[in-house]
Amino acid sequence: MKEEVYRFNNRIKNALKRIEKSNISPENKQKIQEFYHECMVRGYSKARILKYLSTLLSLAKLLGKPFVNAQKEDIIEVISKIEQSNYSDWTKHDFKSILKVFFRWLRETEDYPEEVRWIKVTSKSKVKLPEELLTIEEVLKMVDAAEHIRDKAFILTLYESGCRIGELLTLQIKHVHFDNFGAVLIVNGKTGQRRVRIILSTPKLHQWIENHPLRDNLNAPLWITLGKNKRAWHYGTAKDCIQRLAEKVGIKKRVYPHLFRHSRATHLANYLTEAQMKQYFGWVQGSDMASIYVHLSGRDVDNALLKLNGIDVKEKREDEKFKAKICPRCRKSNSFDAKFCSFCGMCLDVKASVEVEELRSKVDQLMTELV
Repeated sequence: MKEEVYRFNNRIKNALKRIEKSNISPENKQKIQEFYHECMVRGYSKARILKYLSTLLSLAKLLGKPFVNAQKEDIIEVISKIEQSNYSDWTKHDFKSILKVFFRWLRETEDYPEEVRWIKVTSKSKVKLPEELLTIEEVLKMVDAAEHIRDKAFILTLYESGCRIGELLTLQIKHVHFDNFGAVLIVNGKTGQRRVRIILSTPKLHQWIENHPLRDNLNAPLWITLGKNKRAWHYGTAKDCIQRLAEKVGIKKRVYPHLFRHSRATHLANYLTEAQMKQYFGWVQGSDMASIYVHLSGRDVDNALLKLNGIDVKEKREDEKFKAKICPRCRKSNSFDAKFCSFCGMCLDVKASVEVEELRSKVDQLMTELV
């Protein structure tokens, strides 16, 4: 299923074609090919191999000479170009890390050879700054901008569940279980199978499944294209959908699938314990991600300090917007934007209630005039 989502085989094949058609030296093409085969023999993941191929092509272009002839001075110049570029910190990290790995293989040494040993590779931070994260308001704007119920359900479920994109895209219809409280997703991740409770996105997800072209086949992919072939979504499809909606509502920050997981983890860190965070997000034992998110959330620290100084801060929380509407009649959970209960039809919105009463009054008046 992972291959269906990320299409690594096809992407690796295309990467090799780009290398062959590029204007880098024949010697470098040959060395990259040899390194590729070595990675395959060692059993490296396809994602890792794909990253190596694309990065080595860029490094060969920056170097401008055969890898085997590169001296320390040449590598210093390459690193200087990388540092002065507009690449993200993540990309710069990958460039330096892969350069060291490749030259250790190239020189056939146990340790990193002299020309790359000096390169400092700092750890990449997985935690985003607040301004880089998606706010609840931005997520809801994307949902509102989506024209099809499938896309609305996907954006809401991706955010609320906090799932890795691969976990969400490999879901089948049978992996969604509805109950009186919402729904439970049965996902397969790094730590194996786990249950993920969702509430707010349930109505939209239920509506999508009711309209799913393959709804009678429980083994059908949950997220599919709407064309003639009805193919399962892959990573590129999901990414295009997300970026199109983000652009449509004017979000300027970089938006990509995994950002939804970062954003949701930051939000839930205010409410869940570290143990609950690990279980919900499927982090492996020993992972410090839960403690990092809880620490950065400042859980209750700000309020405690303000209270200590006699300051009572009362502000409307942004997460109030991200709450399901509970019908007072049937107690069922409805979407945040529902005007009427999707189960019993009761009006849930004051404005809608007024409009209904006005319409009813006009109809009564019209009926009276007709009689």
